Amino acid sequence: MRREIPLFLTFLFGTFFVSMNFLQGDRLREATGGFLPDQINDWMSIIISFTYVLGVGNVLRIHVKKVARRENGWGYSAATLAGLAAMMIYGLILWIPLGIAFDGQPASVEPGREWMTGMQTGSVFNWFYDAVYTPMQSTMYALLAFFISSAAFRAFRVRSFQAALLAVTALLLIVGGVPLGETVWSGFPELTSWVMEILQTAGKRAILIGAALGAISTGVKIILGVEKSYLGGRA
Repeated sequence: MRREIPLFLTFLFGTFFVSMNFLQGDRLREATGGFLPDQINDWMSIIISFTYVLGVGNVLRIHVKKVARRENGWGYSAATLAGLAAMMIYGLILWIPLGIAFDGQPASVEPGREWMTGMQTGSVFNWFYDAVYTPMQSTMYALLAFFISSAAFRAFRVRSFQAALLAVTALLLIVGGVPLGETVWSGFPELTSWVMEILQTAGKRAILIGAALGAISTGVKIILGVEKSYLGGRA
């Protein structure tokens, strides 16, 4: 039963959403007055909320163990736990006691305590996001630029026709995207735009179509019970 019930629920709700979005979903909405789809979406939101709780519990389980055992990199785990605690305290726990209504609208807040009011402008939660998370995110993207440059250098070694095509295209885009390219030849910006809007878009759409077909086939296998890896253990 531990496998049959999840498989049955997966088939039931998978078939339901496929029919709602691709078959006669409008007729079902009209027949039930929108009651059935709305109720199922509400239950999905509840289940997703519980997955967040499980995710937080998993983070705590992994990083608390690393800190307790003083494993390699335990300092990063301690910083993760501290950040998690701070964001939860100032973004969630202090939200309701400080006068935030249950309908999500800010109620009256005692003067001088605005800095503690959840995600409001000027709050600690908002400051952590703007002054800590956003700069760290920008730093990560800046570091990725060096890794991308290194990977590009290795990829541009012309050993085949495909590699030569990649190298020539990348060179055109790099030169056409900087003022030096327009100085050398005025047509570089137009050429770069043509490559990005025509060639790049066509290739990207082909990749997206292939990924969509793969996602559809995987979804059908999961709904029909052919793919069972999501149950854990051996299928």
